[in-house]
This record gives sequence, structure tokens and C-alpha cells, in this order.
Amino acid sequence: MLRKVYILNLDKVVYRRDFGKAFSDHEFDSIVPDIIKEAFSKRGKEMGVYDYFMYKISYIIDKATNYTFMFISGLSDDIERLQAELIRFKNEFLSIFSDVINGELETSMLEIINPVIDSIHRNLKPKISLVGFSGVGKTTITKLIKAEEIPLEHIPTITGDVATIKIGKLSFYLWDFAGQEQFSFLWNKFIKGSDAVLLITNSTLENIEKCKFFLELIKEEAPYAHSAVIGNKQDLLGAVSVERIEKILGVKTYSMIAIEPGNRKKMIQIIADILEMSAEISPLLKPLIERDELMNLAQLALENGDFPEAARLFEGIAEKCSEIGDYSLSKEFYNKCEKLKQILVQQ
Repeated sequence: MLRKVYILNLDKVVYRRDFGKAFSDHEFDSIVPDIIKEAFSKRGKEMGVYDYFMYKISYIIDKATNYTFMFISGLSDDIERLQAELIRFKNEFLSIFSDVINGELETSMLEIINPVIDSIHRNLKPKISLVGFSGVGKTTITKLIKAEEIPLEHIPTITGDVATIKIGKLSFYLWDFAGQEQFSFLWNKFIKGSDAVLLITNSTLENIEKCKFFLELIKEEAPYAHSAVIGNKQDLLGAVSVERIEKILGVKTYSMIAIEPGNRKKMIQIIADILEMSAEISPLLKPLIERDELMNLAQLALENGDFPEAARLFEGIAEKCSEIGDYSLSKEFYNKCEKLKQILVQQ
């Protein structure tokens, strides 16, 4: 998945576009200048790629103008596709700004290339795979995300379905494949190359235990993918709680009732959370922005020793996490809130 786009004049950032979380500004400052210095050296390459922890840094330079064009993406992204889009990005930029390339480019001028970046993101659509055994609700969740009519009865998916969904201006491939075991020979091919894999369970203990098979398959075929479990059918009698599912499978688990059309917003927020998307991309992702802001404020309150404010913020974070179905994180922050309150009472 394309996470960040940079344009630099030597080592000065003149343009940045965020699609998702990646390394911090401090990490950027410690890594990128060395990459640029090497690229512009006599033995430097015009185009290159570096793996950095969970991210891939790919770049192309233009020595005539001292500009560098850089993508930060996931480790699973195809290098050839990234480089093809980098060449296009460079050529489009130099063509648009050919008359003023040697002058000072203002931020308002650089916004002209935003549609080009949107187009590049569409061409590099992240792949989201929905996996799980038959009858757990994969197709219902696909229809929920696509805002289509929710099926009232289970109709098995034959071989699979690939759809394009949009979150804000960004496009994604959504793969929903057959969960019947007679199609198991196809499963590894469907998962391979995924940016995110959502493992769907029907929240029964039997199905949860069987799902461990898919976790192993994800490790083999998409080791760099962002993975999470969707505990579907949480409204049914005897449904295993998402906290227990998370403990059994050892993977972040979100709560879902996919037959309720009103949960589309929640499902979009879950996808954005899993992919670590920039929350500014769509108004639907407002709870993620608010949660992250509260987390930053809580950290500052703790550093300043303002424990009453930290407790209040922890409670707010717990509510936001619950809103997007992340009940385990919600419980964690609620417990932190209660512990702080107990400490304050004892003082």
C-alpha cells in the first residue's frame, strides 16, 4: 500500500502527501538525507529501493533539477509497479512545472499534482482479502462494505469475487473468496500479495479453533500483510466474546454484526484502522482521528503529571475504541482509567 509521497529538492521537503502511517519525522530525517546523498553521488543510481523495517522506500531522482521523488509503501508492494509509477510521477511533475522548476514552488502551486497522486494510488490499489470458512459472513461483509443489499440467506460464493471499493478518494481491491473446503487449493493464491487480510469467524468456538489454519496460511503467503480477525455474528446466543477470540487466536479482533446495514461505517473504520490509513482521507474516519488525538493528549497529561486529566482522556479513548469495535483496546484503556482513579482516591 502506498503510504506517503514526497518531493524533495536536495534534502528539503517541498511536497508531502500522506495516505497512511509510516515512520516518524525523526526517522525520516535520519534516513532520507543519506539516501539522497548516495543517489546524487557519482556512483549513485537514478532509481533505487530500500527496505526499512515494515516499509519500502523507493525513489527516482532528476540530477538536472536536484529533485527527488519518493514513495513510502509496504514491503509486499511490487517493485516494478512502484518504479513505473515513480517514472510517471517524475515526468508529470517536470512537465507541469517546467517553466518554474528553478524558482520557489509555493504549496498552493504544488496542489495541482494531487490528482496525479490520486491516480497513482488507484493504480497501486491495496489488496484486502476476506478469508474464512463457508457461512461465517464474508459475502455479507463484502456487501456491507460496498453498501449493497444485505443477503437474508447464505448463498455460497463459488471460486470468489473481486470488487473495487472506495474510501474517500482512495480505491482498494476487495477479495472475497469461496470458503468451502473443496476450493482450498485456491486459498493460497487468493491470499498471496495481500496488503491486509481480514479473517472472518462466526464467533463459535469450533470455527475459531478451525481459523488457526488460516493464520498459518497468511504467514506463508502474505507475511507482511496487516492482519486482523472480525468476530462476526456477535448478536447470536452463545457468541464467543471478541476478547476471548483475540486471546485464542493471538490476533487483534474486532466486533461485528454484518447483517445490520448501519454497521457499514464501522466496517470502513475497521479497515482503515487495520491498514493504518491516514484518518484525514474520509469523514467516515473521524473516530480514528479523535482516538489518536486523545492518545496524544493522554501521553502529554501523563508526562506533565496531570493524572486526573489522563484518567478523563483514557475514558474517552475507551469510548472511541468501543465505537469502532476494538473492544480489547477499549477494555485496556478503561482499566487504565480505573487504576488512575483509584490512585487519585488514595492520595
